[in-house]
Amino acid sequence: MNKLSLMIGLLAFAVGIGAAQYFVSRPSMSADEGSTVVPVAEGKFGGDFTLMQGDTPVKLSDFKGKVVVMYFGYTSCPDVCPTSLSIIASGLKDLAQDELKRVQPIFISVDPERDNGEKLMAYAAHFHPSFIGITGTPEQVQQVAKQYGVYFAKVQTKSAMGYLVDHTSQTYMVGKDGKYVKILPHNITKTDIVESIRQAL
Repeated sequence: MNKLSLMIGLLAFAVGIGAAQYFVSRPSMSADEGSTVVPVAEGKFGGDFTLMQGDTPVKLSDFKGKVVVMYFGYTSCPDVCPTSLSIIASGLKDLAQDELKRVQPIFISVDPERDNGEKLMAYAAHFHPSFIGITGTPEQVQQVAKQYGVYFAKVQTKSAMGYLVDHTSQTYMVGKDGKYVKILPHNITKTDIVESIRQAL
């Protein structure tokens, strides 16, 4: 990728994170150490979106009443995504069945060029059966990433895969009413996931 594209991507990421930090108020829910709770501000941070699960449109608002746990990545990711998704899945497995019914984990692919519906769904469900995998056109995915301050960019390699995708490795937890987003850092543990979900239920 050229230097201009990389600079634009990094700038967009910085702006997204800056916006998230700016709109942090004094939420009623206390954040865990290292995490950030960001109120949703239409046109500024977070909010509803529509992507595709195969041929089926999926809206974030479809899951109103549930805590939504989102992770942005891609199925060809060699290490970061499998590690993070495994930690999230371990946390989900520690929930009671009545708790799990009120949680929707979502894996959003930032590599729609290679991640089709069936492949993406199978990958997501591999980690936990309640996970769904969604993506969209490059423009749609970029818009959702922008809403949540997520950075991603192709990196060309000499490997058989052709390219990797550098991306933000954070977990986004959307409240049941869709009015806040809790951002958990990359180095989360299973306990962090469980405690954050239970605080939000």
